[in-house]
Amino acid sequence: MKNRSLMKSEQGNLSFRDAAGVLFRHKLLICVTFLAVAGGTAVATFLMPNEYESRMRIMVRNTRSDVPITPEATNGATGGAIDENISENQINSEIELLTSKDLLNQVAAECGLYKKEPSLLQRLGIKEDLKTQAARVEEAADRLAKDLVIEPVKKANIIAVKYSSRSPELAVTVLRKVQELYFEKHLKLHRPPGTYEFFKAQADQYGQQLRGAEKKLSRFQQSNSVISLAQQKELTLLKLSEARSKLLETEAFLEEVTERIAKGEQQLRALPPRIVTQSRALPNQYSAERLNTMLVELQNRRTQLLTKFRPDDRLVREVDQQLRTTRAALEKASRETATEQSTDLNPLRQTVESELSRAKVDQAGALGKRETLAGQVGQYERQVSRLEGITVEYEDLSRRVKQTTESHTLYNKKQEEARITDELDQKKITNVSVAEAAVQPQLPARPNRPLNLMVGVFLGVLLSIGSVLAAEFFRETVNTPRELEALSGQLVLASLPKDRVARRPRVVEKRRVSMPKPVVPEPELQWASGD
Repeated sequence: MKNRSLMKSEQGNLSFRDAAGVLFRHKLLICVTFLAVAGGTAVATFLMPNEYESRMRIMVRNTRSDVPITPEATNGATGGAIDENISENQINSEIELLTSKDLLNQVAAECGLYKKEPSLLQRLGIKEDLKTQAARVEEAADRLAKDLVIEPVKKANIIAVKYSSRSPELAVTVLRKVQELYFEKHLKLHRPPGTYEFFKAQADQYGQQLRGAEKKLSRFQQSNSVISLAQQKELTLLKLSEARSKLLETEAFLEEVTERIAKGEQQLRALPPRIVTQSRALPNQYSAERLNTMLVELQNRRTQLLTKFRPDDRLVREVDQQLRTTRAALEKASRETATEQSTDLNPLRQTVESELSRAKVDQAGALGKRETLAGQVGQYERQVSRLEGITVEYEDLSRRVKQTTESHTLYNKKQEEARITDELDQKKITNVSVAEAAVQPQLPARPNRPLNLMVGVFLGVLLSIGSVLAAEFFRETVNTPRELEALSGQLVLASLPKDRVARRPRVVEKRRVSMPKPVVPEPELQWASGD
C-alpha cells in the first residue's frame, strides 16, 4: 500500500529519467524474461515438425453441365431456364457427405492413418494394451475429422477442403481418397443403383404388351374392313350427307319434271297438228280445159261414127249422150271457182312436243337417279350403323395400343436416360466437380518460423515490460530522493551511495515526519541505495 500511494503521487511528474532508472534497476529481470520467452519460442519453433497442407476445391451445381445431356435432340439450348443458385442446404448436405463417419473410416483404413509409430514405452520394451484394428481405425477417423478442414467459400458455390500432415505424400493421398470416396457416395445417394435394369425390364414388358395389342387391333381391322375408324366414319357420313342431299335434289327435280309434263300434255291437246299457211281462190280452169278436150274428142268420135253408122244407131246415140253430159259439166265448171290452200306442221305444237319429250326423258333419268341415290343412302346408312356398332371395341383396342405405346416410349426414353446417366456416373460427371485438384505440397505450411520468431520477440518485450511493471507495483522500498520527497513532502538534503551504506552497519533511522495537511500517516522508512 505504501508503494502504491507513492506511485500514484508520482504519476503527475514521471520523467524519462525516472523511466530509464526503473529499466536500469531491473535490467537483469528484463534480460532474463526476454531471453527466456524469445529463446523458448525459438527453440520450440525449430523443434516443431514441418506440417504440409494439401487443399482442393469442389464446385456444386444444380446440373451435371451447362446443357442437359438427354436422349432427345438438342440444339445447344436448354428447354427452360436452369437456376444456378445453390442454396445453403445443398452446400451443407455436401459438407455432411464429406464429413460422414463411414467415409472417414474408409479413408483412415485405406490410407493407413491408423498405423502409428511405436510409443516410448514400446521402445523401452514395456507392453501396452493393444487396441484392435477397428478401434484404431475409428480413432484415426476421429483425428481425421478434426484435422480435415471443410468450409464453404463465401458468395460462391465452392467447398474448400484442407488437410495437413507431416508427410506431403500422405496429405495429398488423403485428400484424393476423400475426393474419390465422396464422388462414389454422392452418386449412390443421388441415384440409386439398378435404375437402368428396372427401366429396361419395364420397356421390354410394355414392348410385349404393345405387340399383343397391335395384333389384336390388326385382326379386328381385317375382320371388319377397317383401317381408320374415325376417318371412315367421317368419310361415310360425308358421303351419306351428299347422297341425301342429291336424293332430295332429284326428288325436287322429279316433281318439277312431272308437273312440266302434265302442263305440256294439256297444251298439246289444245294445239292442232297442222295449220294453214296460205289460201287463195282460183277458177276451175283445169276442169274446163279437161272437159273441152273431152268434148272435142267426143265430137270427133261422133263424126267418125256417122261415117259408118246412121244417126239413130246405138253407138251414135251413146256418143251424143256423152256430148250432152260433157257440155253440162263444162257449163257447170265454167260457173264454179276453186280455193287453193297450203298447210304446214304447227311449230308451237312441235315445240311443246319437243319440251314434253325432253321432260319425259328427264323424268326417266330422275327416276333412275332417285332409285340409285336411294340405294346409296341405304348402303351408307347401313355402313354407318355397322361402324357405330364396332366403335366401342375399336376405340378400346386403339386406346390400349396408344397407352401401351406411350408407356413403351416413356420407358425406352427413361432407359436411354438411365444408360446415359450410368455412363456419366462411370466417368464421374456429376453436378459436383473438382474446381481445384489436390496436389502434393512442396513447402511446409506450418510452422511459420519467421513469424513465430517475431511473435517470440514481441512477447519477450511485452512480458519484460510487464515484469518490470509488476516488480515496481509490488516493491515497498524508496529508491530515489524524488520518491522520498514525494512521499514525505520534505526536501532531501543528502543521500548516501549504496556502497557506503553497505560498509556501515545497517542503521534504520526512525523519525516522525510532519506532513502538511492533509495529514499522511507516518511511514516507516528504510534506507536503500540511491544516487
